[in-house]
Amino acid sequence: MNRVILVATVLGIIACQSPIKPLYKSYNEKINLNDVKMITKSEATPAEEGKKNPLNLDPWIQIEQSENKIPYIQMDLLFEDSGLNIIEEIIEGTIIEHHIIVLNHKGEIIAKQPVNFQAYEIAETKTEVVRNKVILGESKQPIKVNSLVPETSVTREAQERQYTDKESVPQVLILNENKIPNPGEFVSVFLELTYINPHFEENCDPSSKACDQRRKSFFEDIAKRNRTELDNLKISYVNGNITNFPSLSPEELTKYKRMIQERISRQGGFLNPESISPKYFYREWNLVSAPRYFKVQSIVKNGKTISTLEPAKSEPEPVVEKDKKVAEEPDSIFENPKHSIHKKRTIVTP
Repeated sequence: MNRVILVATVLGIIACQSPIKPLYKSYNEKINLNDVKMITKSEATPAEEGKKNPLNLDPWIQIEQSENKIPYIQMDLLFEDSGLNIIEEIIEGTIIEHHIIVLNHKGEIIAKQPVNFQAYEIAETKTEVVRNKVILGESKQPIKVNSLVPETSVTREAQERQYTDKESVPQVLILNENKIPNPGEFVSVFLELTYINPHFEENCDPSSKACDQRRKSFFEDIAKRNRTELDNLKISYVNGNITNFPSLSPEELTKYKRMIQERISRQGGFLNPESISPKYFYREWNLVSAPRYFKVQSIVKNGKTISTLEPAKSEPEPVVEKDKKVAEEPDSIFENPKHSIHKKRTIVTP
């Protein structure tokens, strides 16, 4: 009898130690900000089809100047294998705040602006129509007269771009005119963002996408706002007016954060992660990507490339007219015994 009890106890211990597999896979994700980086235009351009250029160990940039005298640099934002599709997350509203920051070698901010992206691709079709007139004269022979001015019409079609995590996104960073670095100096560039990622304790069925649907419901308000802005951009692009996707103002930022928290609360979640048995709660991350350092190779200004520091222009020394008598004297004292160097001089002593 004792042996039976012992065997039952051992089986009970084994059963408790064996892991219980969940019915569904847990919602899991990995974010690596080391893979969110700014790259140069040459690094973003593939050397061959299907191949990418390796990132340079000592990258350099060029400061350019626009037609209206605004200094800027061109770079690309790359987020491959980072776990975050930056552009799609901005549209969905999970990345609620974002800035690209450029620091000079003193640590001063010389550029700070939101992530910019081409929301639509514009396809322009230009049609040129020449209308010909046919005139019948007395001979009843038709005479064709060409129109001197052809009629030209342009139609535009906007197609929304879908960004994958394999492609980089071009950026134009406007610099502070009073803090433009000189050639040979270094700048650092990085991305900072606010990412809202609610915590889910429940297991989700990946086939029904329950977790993804629940997650999207929290961001319904800001996603609707972003979709409206994208529709307005589409109309603007078709009309030939190219504008940027508007980022949230500080007031909008506070408002939409509160809306997300209220939706989590209405879904049975908690705002405080320390609450008793929360299914999901509001979780906000202030993230900073790893900076990259770039050497300023040259500055293009007024069509002129400056690759080295320009020396300061020294003022010309004033021309002092020599005394006529001294000027007339020969340089050699041997040619003129009466040279001024032979004149007697009186030294006053105390």
